[in-house]
Amino acid sequence: MSTEGSRSWVPASTTASCPAGPSRWRRRLLLATAAVGIAVVGLPASSSWADTPSTPAGPNAAYVVTTPGAPDASAALADVGSAGGQVFQRDDNAQSVAAALTSAQAAALGSTPGVVVTPDVAISVQDATTTAPTRAPAAVFAQESGATALWAQGDTGQGVNVAVVDTGIDNLPDFAGRLVGGVDLSGEGNPFQDSYGHGTFVAGLIAGNGASSGGQYTGEAPGAGLISVKVAGASGQTDLATVLAGIDWVIANRNVDHIGVMNLSFGMLPLTSTVINPLDHAVEAAWKAGMVVVAAAGNAGPFNGTILSPGDDPLVITAGALDDQGTASTSDDTMTTFSSVGPTAPDGWIKPDLVASGRSVISLRAPGSTVDLQNPSARIGTGNFVGSGTSFSAAITSGAAALMLESIPGASPNDVKGRLLAGAAPGPVGNPFVDGHGALNLPGALALGSGNSVHLSQSTPTQPTMWGSTVSLPSRWAGSAWNGANFSGSFSGGAWNGGAWNGGAWNGGAWNGGAWNGFTWNGGAWNGGAWNGSAWNAVTWNGGAWNGSAWNGSAWNGSAWNGGAWNGGAWNGGAWNGGSWNGSSWN
Repeated sequence: MSTEGSRSWVPASTTASCPAGPSRWRRRLLLATAAVGIAVVGLPASSSWADTPSTPAGPNAAYVVTTPGAPDASAALADVGSAGGQVFQRDDNAQSVAAALTSAQAAALGSTPGVVVTPDVAISVQDATTTAPTRAPAAVFAQESGATALWAQGDTGQGVNVAVVDTGIDNLPDFAGRLVGGVDLSGEGNPFQDSYGHGTFVAGLIAGNGASSGGQYTGEAPGAGLISVKVAGASGQTDLATVLAGIDWVIANRNVDHIGVMNLSFGMLPLTSTVINPLDHAVEAAWKAGMVVVAAAGNAGPFNGTILSPGDDPLVITAGALDDQGTASTSDDTMTTFSSVGPTAPDGWIKPDLVASGRSVISLRAPGSTVDLQNPSARIGTGNFVGSGTSFSAAITSGAAALMLESIPGASPNDVKGRLLAGAAPGPVGNPFVDGHGALNLPGALALGSGNSVHLSQSTPTQPTMWGSTVSLPSRWAGSAWNGANFSGSFSGGAWNGGAWNGGAWNGGAWNGGAWNGFTWNGGAWNGGAWNGSAWNAVTWNGGAWNGSAWNGSAWNGSAWNGGAWNGGAWNGGAWNGGSWNGSSWN
């Protein structure tokens, strides 16, 4: 969340040490279970520990061990037991376990075909919030997205529950009778106490009914129910294993709590391809279980290759942030400079999917929380707060998904995503890697025929992309939501599949012709301004956690990372930055 005040927020380290302190570490080890033998599903031998950018130091560190393609976590459990490690958490939906391993055990497991070993990295909700320059606070996002038109027809999201995987949700009047379930995995013991302040703000954007402000500030779906899945406490920091446990809980309780949408307003730097990333596996499992999953793009824009995980996953709806300028009209919208930009690293998926309001938006304040106490200048009246970030664009999009599910009973996640993308309004810049399919537009989505007539078919890839590999961007286009062949429904007439979409305008010279097909993606943004420039090295990002040896040491700055594979001409040379990309046919 943006402070919208004078204090900077510094993101947590991405090293693999246990971020929650020794007490939590000891509690986890006490939960260790014995492994049983089972066969391991094979993957290419290259899917190994060696493919992750960094390794943790110390004799005992936390890791997530995954066996992609297995039916559950039994294989990972057996592998860790065979290596002599200690399992302290099992997540069947992500085919993974969290375990305490020595560096030697981790290396041995990672060299086993079919096994992926990932450091239990720290994750902070701050990574999808920003201290970007502000403007006058406003709450016009519901008018911008067209949600108010649906409210007028009686659609407020009633009967749809949204799981908010975050820092908890305060039991405020704005949620009266609609906090229908939850769990606290942070160790604080109460899912309805938000001691950090981020989760309450997010929940207010999704489903606040305006009770704290006399109806002045409401969420996108003010009738939707909320499930509080608390994965972080007063620090706003958690780790990969805890987030996986939260997603696993949501999937397990989906039917009991009638969960239709899961919101993830945070992210982590991607360590691997989405094909072998345990966080991506978890959100894909949630999607396939029937829940719409919305994730924040991240706040490392405007540079290419900066989409956070799980927003990098092909299936989920990834939301970037536009600036609505505090007006209900979309004509003056601009892109925020902080919103993360695709292609994703290292896979080259076309993200984000769409954009929604994310600068200086007003939502609910969690009184006495860390954010509230550190940023008194961000308070609006007695019950509200102002913030910026793709966290909040994701929350607004989750509220929109709840409205869609009430309007179209029985709609699948693919139906909802297909409609939201096909019905999006033109974005501020019209670049698939910046504003995706365009701006959130509920009336446009619902105008695409009746019932479940619009469907998007996307499949998850099976072969991981290794770091430093060259990716053909046109090949990513073919399997994405940009390919009209992946859509079906009543809107497949000339406007979509005819000349305007699959004809010369998109598949001709400007898109799939010489200006598009000549490009490859080598992840150059990691060595360019995106990570080494002012956006990352400014005051907000210069804390010790980022500038310590784990980040600036040989693992990141050595030849393997800064070598030619990232800075080569294919991405940073004339082929990408030359006239064919920046010329009139594109811009």
